[in-house]
Amino acid sequence: MNVVARTLQSQSSRSSDHGLTLLLEKVYAEKGWDFRNYKRTTLSRRVSKLLNAGKASSYGEYFDLLDRDPSEYYRLFSAVTIKVSEFFREPEVFESLSHIIRTELSGSPIKAWCCGCAYGEEAYSLGILFSEVMPAHIFAGSRIFSTDIDCEALEQARRAAYREEALSNVPDGLRNKHFVQADGLFKVGMNLRSLIRFGTLDIIQSPSIKGVSILFCRNLFIYFNKALQESVFQKLDYALKPGGMLVMGKAEVLPSSYAHKYAAIGRGLNIYRKL
Repeated sequence: MNVVARTLQSQSSRSSDHGLTLLLEKVYAEKGWDFRNYKRTTLSRRVSKLLNAGKASSYGEYFDLLDRDPSEYYRLFSAVTIKVSEFFREPEVFESLSHIIRTELSGSPIKAWCCGCAYGEEAYSLGILFSEVMPAHIFAGSRIFSTDIDCEALEQARRAAYREEALSNVPDGLRNKHFVQADGLFKVGMNLRSLIRFGTLDIIQSPSIKGVSILFCRNLFIYFNKALQESVFQKLDYALKPGGMLVMGKAEVLPSSYAHKYAAIGRGLNIYRKL
């Protein structure tokens, strides 16, 4: 049994929150994944599910499991970074962006960024939108940079093959135009795939992309405490051009210190223009 595990077991009076703190420190030390400023209630709930699933009966045992089986780190990573997405999630957001691109942003190539892109549905949705509303020469010069901390999710995004349920919001006309069906999956066409650049980026620790006109960062801030939200938003603000569009999740709000720099577009869409 390792030293940390013995400490946890010998000090049984300490709270599970302390065990979670030590676990996050271990993960950061061993793998460089920094979840230390994620919301504690969310982390505690997801880690507890792993323990309750029979992986271990205590944090101490879970530390031992991580030492015996390093692949458990990746199961822990997946539990903490649960990804839920689909093409054209919240279609009204893409409808609003379609109008903005047509009327304001279609005169020159666009640089967009999907931060926390998961399995790529959001990035490809934006690519479809670009294809539909931009002149061909503007589309050819545009790029969508799509980043995530999860390398396995990015590999799946690059494969660009999806189950039919992920396309429930894609009209038949767009489905037939931009996807090829094979082996029971729908594969994104090469025209869109050439538009998008996938790459690993940990927004907590890494510098941000810059010179962006459209920035998607949806349902990422819900996992961060307020201090981390402020730190990450500073990077997003740096990335976004004046007049650029920021898209956040429906349950998320702008950090108060940046609210004066952004104007909401529409009602309830969580689309903001940088002033």
